[in-house]
Amino acid sequence: MKLLDRYIIKQFILATLVSIVAFIIIFVAIDLMEKLDKFIDHKAPLEKILDYYINFTPQMISLVLPIALLLGSLFATGKMSQNNEIIAARSAGMSLYRFMIPFVTIGLLASFGAVYFNGWILPRANARVDDYQRQYDLPGTTSIGPQSNLHLQEGVGEIVVIQNFTFENLRADRVGIYFFDPHNPIRLYRRIDARQMLWDSTHKNWRLIDAVERDFGADSSKELFTHLSDSASKMKFSFTPKELRERQLKMEELTNTQFAKRIELAKLAGEDTAHDEVDYYSKYAMSFTALIVVLFGVPFASQKKRGGLAIEFAVAIGIAFFFLAFTKVSQTFGYTGAIDPILTAWLANVLFMLIAIGVIAKVQK
Repeated sequence: MKLLDRYIIKQFILATLVSIVAFIIIFVAIDLMEKLDKFIDHKAPLEKILDYYINFTPQMISLVLPIALLLGSLFATGKMSQNNEIIAARSAGMSLYRFMIPFVTIGLLASFGAVYFNGWILPRANARVDDYQRQYDLPGTTSIGPQSNLHLQEGVGEIVVIQNFTFENLRADRVGIYFFDPHNPIRLYRRIDARQMLWDSTHKNWRLIDAVERDFGADSSKELFTHLSDSASKMKFSFTPKELRERQLKMEELTNTQFAKRIELAKLAGEDTAHDEVDYYSKYAMSFTALIVVLFGVPFASQKKRGGLAIEFAVAIGIAFFFLAFTKVSQTFGYTGAIDPILTAWLANVLFMLIAIGVIAKVQK
């Protein structure tokens, strides 16, 4: 790595970190003022408050990372431009494309890192924050209680209906298992009804309590009524209590693995998954905004402008605003199913990537 590359990376990372820290301090101060009375009312220990904001920090980092990288690229490049360092580099034969390599490298690393961070680290931190919100009755609290009227698809023609499910007791009440003819989906040929269904954590299966099986025969002309034995009452389903509880979690609290599983279960149940699919693919797409904003920032700031860093900061805010506005508008069409979920998630990225390439093409090389 050349000396100039190391210098650029140092300036870029330093400016980005300063931006992230500044945003975090502002967000924490505002949030603390809003929630301090709740912490005091519930006599929350200092270590609990600190742990709350430690787990709240990943959410803030995820929100401000693209803006921080944009500001970092603008400030680092703008400073070099104001000090005529870019002119000196060009005089030595360095093109704009070569000058951008350190910025693009950091942008790519940040984007791939954001995929894992937003997909697996952030949801766990969000779940912890939500636990604190319920514990101290903070603004934005969501309650998790018994689930009602669950309809779960199990294979072809098999549907499990649960009237009530309580995660704390690992118990489902008033359970019905319906078996439909694969060749005639409207014909019910067998059903099992149970007063309760309990999870056996040792054998990893469900056990029906007071289960009764009704077999309607080949032509539904007769009914065979049977009480299931203990061995026949043991059921192996594709869902576990943990997965049923995850159905209550907010999208922000689901890892990408859990989110994909939720969509899969929803599809098996015949539910419309367009909204969830847009949100799922958007988690990947939003991670790569880090690269796009860098492609915007470097060529724009590489030339001297009147107003200096103040103008560049205003441009950074403007670009971020239009990007987020376009993303929200396109997501609205995706939620209704008018646009394919994958296309919806990546549309803003593709469009702004093309605009960034156009900006780079117009800048003097």
